[in-house]
Amino acid sequence: MTSAMDSPLKGIRVIENTIHLAGPYCGRLLGELGAEVIKIEQPGGEANRRSPPLVNGESLLYLYYNGGKKSLTLDLKHEKGKEIFRDLIAKSDIFLCNYRPGAMERLGLGYEDLKKVNEKIIYVSITGFGYTGPYSQMAGFDPLAQAVSGLMDANGCEDGLPKVNAMSLDYSTAMISTAAALAALYHRDRSGKGQFIDMSLHDSGVIFSVPWMGFYLSGMKYRHGNRSRVFAPYNMYAGKDGYVMIAIGEDNRWSSFLRAIGRDDLVDDPRFRNVEERVNHYDDIDALISGWAKNLTVKEVMDAVISAGGASAPVKTLAEAMSDKHSISREMLIETDDPRVGKLKVAGSPFKMSETPGRVTSLAPKLGEHSRLVLSETLGYPAASIEELVRLGVTTTPKE
Repeated sequence: MTSAMDSPLKGIRVIENTIHLAGPYCGRLLGELGAEVIKIEQPGGEANRRSPPLVNGESLLYLYYNGGKKSLTLDLKHEKGKEIFRDLIAKSDIFLCNYRPGAMERLGLGYEDLKKVNEKIIYVSITGFGYTGPYSQMAGFDPLAQAVSGLMDANGCEDGLPKVNAMSLDYSTAMISTAAALAALYHRDRSGKGQFIDMSLHDSGVIFSVPWMGFYLSGMKYRHGNRSRVFAPYNMYAGKDGYVMIAIGEDNRWSSFLRAIGRDDLVDDPRFRNVEERVNHYDDIDALISGWAKNLTVKEVMDAVISAGGASAPVKTLAEAMSDKHSISREMLIETDDPRVGKLKVAGSPFKMSETPGRVTSLAPKLGEHSRLVLSETLGYPAASIEELVRLGVTTTPKE
């Protein structure tokens, strides 16, 4: 954990009502930048609190994606719960949710409703397919958005099978939504106006598909698995002790590589004379490199490629990556010590800024851990009123 310091979003309050991954990760990113993030859950808790992998009954994914937040339970179907929610919105800067379009509106808590409470509120909605368009009511899971946007087909393998790029749209949409929220804060500072932000996993998928769309429009093959259609070689190969990624773009570096592996006879081969021809003869390229690399260690392969001016890196196992010295030195792998799960290595903050770096402050709170705190200190509710809310089931506190 990094030491406490002034953060770029210090003084900004985010009310979060999210589930799954994209919404919670956006809230986490805003928290890493210093915002106070109050996560609202139904009294029973978000379903992802029970998602595997579990340690001592705690979901590791939930602990990570909801780190650094305060937990407040509210029954938003109860009128008193809605009243408390509106009181919070009146004192907040951003509202973040990722329910299907219409869900918050049916509760009377949509953007137009909340704008009457706080005209400066920035309402960030993350859905599968957005608030407009014929697919707006489709379920919003990441692979569904990949399927519809073309990303799954574009990212597929040459054998004709589409390929799921695991949770890529959840992550990317969370990051784009964070950028949109920050831009909206800047706009509000200049104009005094809040706004509605309509973000979707589908839209991120279209953006990710753009490189492959160019090949399709040009009449070229666009499915190529791990290969690049821009230059060759650009692929993963097997050494005798693991896999290695090789990327060689410029013609002169390809020639240097051929000489380095003792294949001077191929320097003037018309199949490989320039990058366009090499891309057109990818099978020959892969056969050549695979035959050479299979009898060498990953380090030997890398040394030969790099000495010729190409680029190469080992394909690390997850176990190797989790002890990688570069990730540790960059504080992208940090160790936490939580009373619920013990010592746990988690990802650090990607915000590397000289004056106000992002901070990972804690794992996710217990369900309702901050209910009393938020109601008393943020909203000024007296203790007797809070106890009555607990009795009515409008809010809950952690079980001892």
